[in-house]
Amino acid sequence: MLVGHLFRHFIFSKRAGALVKRIAWLSMGAISISVTAFLVVLFVMNGMNASIKSRIVGLEPHMYVQIPTAKTAQALEVHPSFQRLKEDPGNKVYVYETQDIIIRSQDGQFRGGIARGVTKPSLEHFVEQLRKLDSKKPSTQNLKDESPTYFWDPQEIPDEGEVVLGVDLAQSLGVFEGDFITVVSPAGLLLPPGETPKFERVRIKKIVTTSLADIDSQYLFYQRGKALKQLDNEGLKKIGIEAWLSDESKIDSVKEDLLKFPDVQVETWEDRNGALLYALKLEKLTIGFFLGLAGMIAASSILTVLALLLSQKRRDIAILRAIGLSGRLTVRTFTQIGCMLSAIGVLTGVILGTGIGIYIEHNPINFLPQQIYYDASIPALVDWKLVVGTLFVSAGIAWLGSYVPARTSSEVQPSEALRIK
Repeated sequence: MLVGHLFRHFIFSKRAGALVKRIAWLSMGAISISVTAFLVVLFVMNGMNASIKSRIVGLEPHMYVQIPTAKTAQALEVHPSFQRLKEDPGNKVYVYETQDIIIRSQDGQFRGGIARGVTKPSLEHFVEQLRKLDSKKPSTQNLKDESPTYFWDPQEIPDEGEVVLGVDLAQSLGVFEGDFITVVSPAGLLLPPGETPKFERVRIKKIVTTSLADIDSQYLFYQRGKALKQLDNEGLKKIGIEAWLSDESKIDSVKEDLLKFPDVQVETWEDRNGALLYALKLEKLTIGFFLGLAGMIAASSILTVLALLLSQKRRDIAILRAIGLSGRLTVRTFTQIGCMLSAIGVLTGVILGTGIGIYIEHNPINFLPQQIYYDASIPALVDWKLVVGTLFVSAGIAWLGSYVPARTSSEVQPSEALRIK
């Protein structure tokens, strides 16, 4: 009761000094803005990170299994690790092959790339995942000229002598759907003059947009056994097992189980994208740290408010001390006044920041050009642990910032402060 009365009359009443009142309003506004910016920026970064992760997990296999002793697809399919993965009917397990290639267009453009041969069920699963990801985009992006994968008919799976190119790779070569390209083995670069390298002419069945830079700029997909057969004996081809698990949360336990088999090498999607995930985490941590520093600087204005308040209200404090308010209780009272001032700013910022974050989460902002950015929307993901953590940390900073100047209130001696000069 006493704290609330002093808070109203010392800071916001007509008896309060104009300077104290103005600085108090500025302090609350600065704290509100800093907390709002802190939460909104981190919520947006959470949304972007979640969007990137969902696209990676959706389009990349959860794990790759390499068995150096298995040289053929048949040997992989009878290996115990393959059978172990197939025990769960929800898992999607396929054999794939991959090799480095050189691609030449009809106009003479050359680009390096990675050829990935998969089974028809694997390609159909890939197309289905693209459909799911594209269907989550705003309706303005589901136009044929901006999102061709959304209209990819399952019958357009590449067949004999046909391939699928990533959109960035196709643009760098200047080719379109229906064009023919020549795929050359890099081993041909080491041949003596006069010898012709192994090559195969294939038709581009589809140009795919995945919004994953590595796939769009490097990969060529084809049905295993129906294209690039001329390059089979070059010794550059690697084979392995790709698996999408029915429950992604079990990926670590499945990996440990597979590693019990001899000569088995397992690489999860997190292992393959470790550098990207670390960079995203470091970026979030860095931005959060500097936004937090900005908030602490704004919160330091509470020191100014209390210092001015204590200097202007020395006689009032002396009266309180004279009627029996102890020094310890005086410090606690003015610490609570500073905490109440900070709490108004922090709670306003948390409410605004969380509200804006929830709105963006349900209504992503779309103003970026789809032709330039992989993800033209600005998403958000509200993290309630972050909200609670912000409240606790802000409470600690507010108490410390209020307690330091409030200690001087216990030094006020009634006999000196009330002496008539």
